[in-house]
Amino acid sequence: MIITLIRKARKNRAAGTTKSPADPPCQHQLETPTNQNGANQITDGSTTQAAQPSKCPTCRDEKRQARTYRWKLILGLIFPFALQALDVTVVASALPWVAVDFNSVPELNWIISAFNLTSAAFIPFWGQMADIFGRHYVLQACVVVMMVGSALCTGAPTGAFPVLLLGRGIQGLGCAGISVVVRIVLADKVSLEENAKNWSIFTVTAGVSYGVGPVIGGYLTKTNWRWCFAINLPVCAAAILLIFILLRKELLGPQPIPIVDGTTESSRRARFTKRLMTIDVGGQLLFLFGFGLLVLALTWAGATYAWDSAYVLAPLIIGCVLIGVFAFYEKLMRPGEGFLSRRWPIQQAMVPWKLIANRDVGLMFYITVCTGAAMYSVLYFVSLYFTMVKQYDAGDAGVQLLYYTPGIGLGAYLSMFMCNVYPKNTFSPVLFGSVVEAVGVGVLAWALYSEHTPSIFGMMALTGAGTGLRFMPTSLHVIGFFPKNIATIISLMAVALPFGGTLALTIMATVFNNTSGIGPDSPFRDFTTLSGVPEPMKSQIIHQAKMGVVWAFVAITPFMVLCILAAMFLGNVNVTKEKNAEGNVYHGVYLLHLLRRRRSPRVDAEDVQESGAKKV
Repeated sequence: MIITLIRKARKNRAAGTTKSPADPPCQHQLETPTNQNGANQITDGSTTQAAQPSKCPTCRDEKRQARTYRWKLILGLIFPFALQALDVTVVASALPWVAVDFNSVPELNWIISAFNLTSAAFIPFWGQMADIFGRHYVLQACVVVMMVGSALCTGAPTGAFPVLLLGRGIQGLGCAGISVVVRIVLADKVSLEENAKNWSIFTVTAGVSYGVGPVIGGYLTKTNWRWCFAINLPVCAAAILLIFILLRKELLGPQPIPIVDGTTESSRRARFTKRLMTIDVGGQLLFLFGFGLLVLALTWAGATYAWDSAYVLAPLIIGCVLIGVFAFYEKLMRPGEGFLSRRWPIQQAMVPWKLIANRDVGLMFYITVCTGAAMYSVLYFVSLYFTMVKQYDAGDAGVQLLYYTPGIGLGAYLSMFMCNVYPKNTFSPVLFGSVVEAVGVGVLAWALYSEHTPSIFGMMALTGAGTGLRFMPTSLHVIGFFPKNIATIISLMAVALPFGGTLALTIMATVFNNTSGIGPDSPFRDFTTLSGVPEPMKSQIIHQAKMGVVWAFVAITPFMVLCILAAMFLGNVNVTKEKNAEGNVYHGVYLLHLLRRRRSPRVDAEDVQESGAKKV
């Protein structure tokens, strides 16, 4: 597959070089008067002579400005973005030791879940804030919130476990904002092609940060696990300064809201109040409580309470109902059509109904959920395998996860190639990545069962490659479909990643507890106690732990197979230099389009009409 792509790209370049030795004139040159031969005319008094096509100075300036802007984005955003990705996994290796220190081993999963709960539930909130109050102020607020959360985690007394959880929740709140606002900033002011180039750098950064997080956490834990949180403080302080110096004048301010901007209010306070009134309070609260209860139920299920317990069923049912009510509420907020939009015309829907009802958005949401599930499963349960089965300490267990990182890097590079070079669309890397990830997760279960370490490392890398392949094109795809709703659509996709991770950890933890017999109340959940167990019993416990991890991976494999089917029904977005990608979007099932085109050299008129009819 990879060799074929490279060969086709070289063949296309060679054909392009043979057929057109000179670069075609750009838009700026086309606006210059030309003679009958197509060359630019240079008029000097009474004589007019043809000039050979040359590089356009305007294009050179635009490229230089784009490079300068890209470097400002990299220098200003790379550290906070890497930090928020690092915080997702940095506690993976330190988790058992943190729980033991607080004497809260049964509540161990809450250290992850408190972070995931706020990082998922508040993502749409930050997206709407970025539109209403501008990118710079919201981004700075996110970094400050993350600093506060990190400081609480660092200083939490060992007798006050809720303080640690509060800090993790605030950390998740800040990380959610940093993640979504950085993605929004990268998509602002550029074409899809330029966005792909910018996002490629940050995709690799995120992948490396996810991969090295457990390693860094493991080695910091050898000194003191508090350094896993304290390391954030100087980085956040530096990020605040860099964002202010480099990006304050570059980032977009509050986005136009006609019903507010058209008023005669002149004072700053009055305009601020008006913009506050545009917040979709009902939608925000419904989503926050609905999604929060859903994540809470998934956190408790199997780990703290049984699935049939009222403590699980009540928040699960209420959360699902509130999510349904939220979707209906947003439908009533449709401008000019919905009942609520006529009652409160100044409010802007948190997630416009056209996004919720779009097929590609729904499919891509599920695909991103599977991406989060695969990533969290490797980073947490493979670490559990090396800790319980191989009896590694925190640092050594974290080092084994490094094999996941080159996989992500390779996947991100292939994604960059497929989006920027050939075939320059979003469908191909998403489908290819879904297949690779499903194979990686499925075979990883066998590798863990056989305890064949090289195969484990190989499948970790393969799973990472599938994950890396989909990091970038998922955002480009939905932005291509809804270029006027960048902040909202990116926020919606960003929710899926931590939700997928939470869902996977819940399912895998339940399966692990039931198949291994090492439940939340088992003394062997404290991994340090295994060293003092007599040998025959110790071997049996280790075998049970291994089978629990194996069946945990088997349990999430069907989700990965369904992900392939979801990718097959996607549309497509061609990655071009045009800022308006509407003409490069295929709204039908792109795989069927490719099959029809293979049967016929030209695209059927019916196929084109079908695509146009499905445009939003």
